[in-house]
Amino acid sequence: MNILVSKKSWLLAPLLALASLAVLASVWAVMEPDALCAAFDEHGASFFEVLTLPFFMLIVPAVWLCCPFGGSTGRKVLLCLGVSCVAVMAVVKEMDLHVAFITAMYPDVVEHFSGTPFKMRFLTSGDVPLGAKFVAVMYFVLFFGVFAAMLLYYAKTLFKAFFRLHPVAWTVACMGGSGVMVQVMDRLPAWWRHSQGICKADVSAAFASFCTAFEEGGEMMLAAFALLAILQAHAIYSPDRPAEGLDI
Repeated sequence: MNILVSKKSWLLAPLLALASLAVLASVWAVMEPDALCAAFDEHGASFFEVLTLPFFMLIVPAVWLCCPFGGSTGRKVLLCLGVSCVAVMAVVKEMDLHVAFITAMYPDVVEHFSGTPFKMRFLTSGDVPLGAKFVAVMYFVLFFGVFAAMLLYYAKTLFKAFFRLHPVAWTVACMGGSGVMVQVMDRLPAWWRHSQGICKADVSAAFASFCTAFEEGGEMMLAAFALLAILQAHAIYSPDRPAEGLDI
């Protein structure tokens, strides 16, 4: 466990991030765009997407078996429930189960709505029934809302710990960076199309595959850093393995 709790362990997450980005760039460079897109993004059924699922699924047992939180039992349970909720919703998103659920509940609404129903214009549309809007709102609350609440709760602590080279803070920072990369790469093709006034078919295949590789790869990185943060915090704060000088 020394690699998780040593004085230099704050470097572990940044080094893993750089290595992961290098691997993704190398894969993009050697694979044909069509082959890469088929391997990385097939609406939740591609090889890479299926490979990513266990990383998110492992977060749930990891956070309960290797609890990374301190304080009272009630506090630990509440925080572990929060992490579990976000991890489960990440699996739901990865497998597009939220889309399948709302489509099964409101097939006519989804069929006549342009694009995914999990967008703000779906919530503000007067043609969408309240029940369908409620499903969309609950998805956002259970996923992004719970995650944002936990991040806000720990924001001050993590900010201070980052400059003290605390390994958990640096791992969480890399996890956050991975999440930002996922969102940017998800929207980048659309931003480019709109800025150039071109249609989807005119976007360069190499550019589209680049965005796909780093979007899907970023999701795996995000889950991997979440697991690493849990293990690091547990190793540092576990009563039977105290690590002097690493307290946040």
